[in-house]
Amino acid sequence: MQARKAIMSSIPLPLAERLDAIVEQLEISYDQVIAEAIAAWIDREEEQRLFALRALVSTNSMLVEGNRVKDWADSL
Repeated sequence: MQARKAIMSSIPLPLAERLDAIVEQLEISYDQVIAEAIAAWIDREEEQRLFALRALVSTNSMLVEGNRVKDWADSL
């Protein structure tokens, strides 16, 4: 069995009511819904960080290319 950690949180009543309805309709546990939601959120955050890092790398490589062009122009 996988180790678990309990987390307590408060959510707005309208959101809790929507959660109650989905849990009842799908006949799944709150734990499963919440674990899947947290996993999806973490995945999205990791993707956003990766995208930001890739954008920084791309920008840095463009700066290097820009410096090469400037150096070439200065050498004329």
